[in-house]
Amino acid sequence: MKDTQIKTLIEEIRGEQHITPFEKDEVLQSYIKEAEYDINKSSGTEIDYEADLKARSLLKNYVLYCRFGRLAEFKQLYVGEYANLQAEYYKPSDIQ
Repeated sequence: MKDTQIKTLIEEIRGEQHITPFEKDEVLQSYIKEAEYDINKSSGTEIDYEADLKARSLLKNYVLYCRFGRLAEFKQLYVGEYANLQAEYYKPSDIQ
């Protein structure tokens, strides 16, 4: 994800999650990068978070739960969303 996309996401997340100015952008940026890596790795492809709004929403929720140290709970609650992304982006391979 490009820096400009990350900055846009930070502003969105700040507005939606009512984040105080005391929380640093660097921390939010770190959470966004972690979320992007985790979701992309799980789905098996690099997702365009500008085009796929369901994946974008999942990423923002990842950040929300991460901010409060509830990532394990997030993984339990959103396992279905991960499965949907895996099914959507699955690309068959000839590797056996």
